[in-house]
Amino acid sequence: MEKLKRIFKTIRKDFHDFVPPLTVKVDQEHHYEVWAINEGVANLFGKIVLHSTYVELSFYSNIDMDTELDLFPTEIFKLMDTHFVLNINDLTPGLQENIVEAIGNLIDYLREEKLLPPDQLFKDE
Repeated sequence: MEKLKRIFKTIRKDFHDFVPPLTVKVDQEHHYEVWAINEGVANLFGKIVLHSTYVELSFYSNIDMDTELDLFPTEIFKLMDTHFVLNINDLTPGLQENIVEAIGNLIDYLREEKLLPPDQLFKDE
């Protein structure tokens, strides 16, 4: 269980590094959720749930097949079920990098779809 707790905390930090633009709605010892909110409309972006034998990781799932192939690195895509859920028992450095890449890609996609506000980094330039 200690290994699973470390996996949960690592992925939680990876998601939390993207707050904002994401918004934390649930932050518990065993459950963490971040949401994409724009103009009062909220969509679940991702969640992590610590179970007794695995860590559940799920992503925003309202995506067509062509788009999901572009957003998710191959390693993650192979592990996901049809509901964009991964059950993780081991977090390799490569898988963690893929998760961070998927989070960034999904943020870009949700901005394009106007489900997240535009990137504010260059607003004043």
